[in-house]
Amino acid sequence: MEIMDRGRLRRFCLALALAGSTPIAATGASSGSGLDAVARFDAALASGLPAQAGELTIRARLAGGATYSDGLGAELYDVRFRDREALAVRHGDSLRIASTNDGRLHSTAYTAGQERAVETDIPLEGAPTGHPVDEEPPQDADEPQADSPTDMAEPRDLHVFAFVHDDVALDDGELFERFFAWWIKRMEFDVLEDRRIHVHLRRAIPGLTDASYGHTGSLHRWGRAVRNYTDPYLPEPVAAPYIRHILLVKGKEVEPRAAGVANGQPGSLAMASTSGSVVVPAHEIGHMLGASHGHSERRYTGPFSTCDTIMYPVDPTVPCKAYSLPNVKAIRDTMRYARSRGYDRDDGGMGL
Repeated sequence: MEIMDRGRLRRFCLALALAGSTPIAATGASSGSGLDAVARFDAALASGLPAQAGELTIRARLAGGATYSDGLGAELYDVRFRDREALAVRHGDSLRIASTNDGRLHSTAYTAGQERAVETDIPLEGAPTGHPVDEEPPQDADEPQADSPTDMAEPRDLHVFAFVHDDVALDDGELFERFFAWWIKRMEFDVLEDRRIHVHLRRAIPGLTDASYGHTGSLHRWGRAVRNYTDPYLPEPVAAPYIRHILLVKGKEVEPRAAGVANGQPGSLAMASTSGSVVVPAHEIGHMLGASHGHSERRYTGPFSTCDTIMYPVDPTVPCKAYSLPNVKAIRDTMRYARSRGYDRDDGGMGL
């Protein structure tokens, strides 16, 4: 057997690295067209779904989505990329594709006009602390609730306003991909199939994104300010029962010994750290929608392998990125779940 010399080995490793960062491969009619990866994605969409763009299979567009702090919308797509279940986010001149494997989130980011992708790989969980994520919030009968079915001809969309603290360095694309894109997909496919889920990222708002935190009462003080917020980008007013507000911060504690905090169960206000597990914001949103620690689960996924559902009370070692069935029921009860939209989909498509 021939052994590679150092020069050949170095060139081989470089080739592997370049192969891992190549754009969506141009195939068929698009080969040699001069289109970059983002343009090929858009061309595939224009041809109708499902569609193929080289190594990317675009299966369906999700009903929900987002608006970033620049006011532009972001569209979500259920895809398969490099033989893995994934989720694509199309916003402005960017395309981000995220998949999970072995407890890590892998992201491939493309920019219009550029061929080279930026690849990142982060753990889904932060360093285990063994500390509670938060305290179970109180049952809050004073919070506005969703309309009863008799008062509601159609289910109302859920809007989550995520205010990004000035100390958070992640950009909107990174934040949305890491904390919200997979959550929208999970909610749309498994929890509230009867309506759309929207996340709105907001930045640089004096009094809201520069709030102090890390001490007892932080959420209460921030909540008094955010209740007066009127969003400039919503095309039409949204009733209070269908809005949730959350402040995302860099620090590991939003209040003493708590990575997150919510004002009620259900509730309308929360804070969450972005420095730990990727499920902390989803955990606090879960509280705001009526989910509880008591209905969380530690699931056995194989020999010597477990994962914790989103509402697990202690920092999870490996997050399942799913709500337990009892918590799904609690969320549906809070939001007056009506019926499934009847998606014709492969139930195995929740790989992200």
